[in-house]
Formats: sequence, C-alpha cells, structure tokens
Amino acid sequence: MNTLEASWRAAVVVRWIARIGGTLMFLLLLAFFFGEGPLDLSRLTSVERFEALGIAALFVGLPIAWRWEGLGGLITVAGFGFLCALSASNLHRWVLTLPALAGAAHLASWGRVRMGAPQNLAPWRLSHSVVVTLLAVVAVFLLLCANELFGQPPLFTPTLHPDPNLAGIWNGGGSTPVEFSIHSDGSVTGTIGESIIAQGRIVYGRSWFGRLLHINSPYRIMGRLVGERFTAPVDYTGDALDGSLFLRNLPRRIVLTRRNP
Repeated sequence: MNTLEASWRAAVVVRWIARIGGTLMFLLLLAFFFGEGPLDLSRLTSVERFEALGIAALFVGLPIAWRWEGLGGLITVAGFGFLCALSASNLHRWVLTLPALAGAAHLASWGRVRMGAPQNLAPWRLSHSVVVTLLAVVAVFLLLCANELFGQPPLFTPTLHPDPNLAGIWNGGGSTPVEFSIHSDGSVTGTIGESIIAQGRIVYGRSWFGRLLHINSPYRIMGRLVGERFTAPVDYTGDALDGSLFLRNLPRRIVLTRRNP
C-alpha cells in the first residue's frame, strides 16, 4: 500500500468515525432538548445567550457534515472557538471538546478526500459482522442515554438510604422558601412556600452511566404539592444541597443549608 492509498483510506476511516461519533453527540443533545425542554431565552443573561448560540453551532455542524463535510466541520470548529473566546474554561470541558474534535476530523478528512482517490484503488468494504456490531453499540448507547434522561430514577439505580450526613432538615430557597426534611428511610417531608409536601422521597438521580458522562445531578427529590408534582435535582456538597427546583415546569435555583436541631 503506497502513501497516497494509505492517506486516502485513513481519511475515509476518520470520516466515518467523525460521522458516527458526531451523530451520537447530536442525538444526545436532542435528548437533552426534548427531555428538559427548550431554553427560555428571556431568563438568560447576554453571555448565556451567546453561549447557547455557540453550543448550537458546535452541535448543528455535525449532522450538516454528512452532506457538506467541510462546511459542517467548519461550523462546529467555529462554534467551539466562539465558546472558548467567551470563556477559556470551555477549552477544558470534554463535553465541548469532543464535538470540536469531530468537527476537526471532518475538516481533515474533507481536505484529503476532495483531492481524489488514487487510481486503481482496491475495493474496501466493512464486513457484515462489523456493521452489525457498530449498529448494536449505537443502539445500546442511545438506550442508556434515554434511560438517564427520562428515567426518574434511571433503571438499575440502587435504592437510596440516606446516611446521617445527608439526612436532616435543609432549608433556604431564596424568594420561594423551601424546607426539606430528609429521613433515613428515603422519605422527604417539609414545605415549599406555603404548600406542604406529600409523598416526598429522595432517590439517586443517575446511574453509573450518568456519572461517566456527567449527566444529571447525583440526587433527585420528588413529591407532590397541592394538585401538582415537583422535582428538585440537587448535588450534595458537604455543607449544602445545591441544585434546581422544577415547579410548574419552571426551574429556579436553590441552595439549601442544614438547620441545626
């Protein structure tokens, strides 16, 4: 195999790796979009709106690359560059660097493939077993993502029995007073505003797969108020429960601290 043939085949392999990986990342973004709902731009700051624009460009370029590889790769890489210009910390966020690498791979493969295939190139096809294996991996990945995003709690997540550090009375919430009393059996009582919590419980918010991809908060508090449900995904930081309260489909930030007995 000469150098031209080797570079051509490498470009084709890189193209398909970028296509498959980019498709998975784009589908994951769609799952977030439909699972959590669209962003309310009116509630975002100007910087957050620019970040949303950069993230949209970062991921939208990936499916575009299936038809126009160079353009799609350029849009994705430009979106990542825009995000890094807004905040240098974005350069170290793997959830952003992975699609950026896929976009860069599209640009690299497009640059080689557009030069044309070497003459007398021998046919090269994937075996049936390889194709079936790739499809199976994609299906499992999508199922695991769907389980993390739509399962409350996700399937195969163990039952939570709060230890003494997590159990106790937590209050705060800002404009809407919140008080959660977390009991050792996993039940939760308390109040949100003037409403008393019914059927409250605390569960793990993610499984091993969610921890691996850093999807969702570690814990989720769920229950009922008068005529409606609420959820509160939170992270336990040792001295606070930091997260969001979803009430009437509107999220609000909450930071709860332990109340001394």
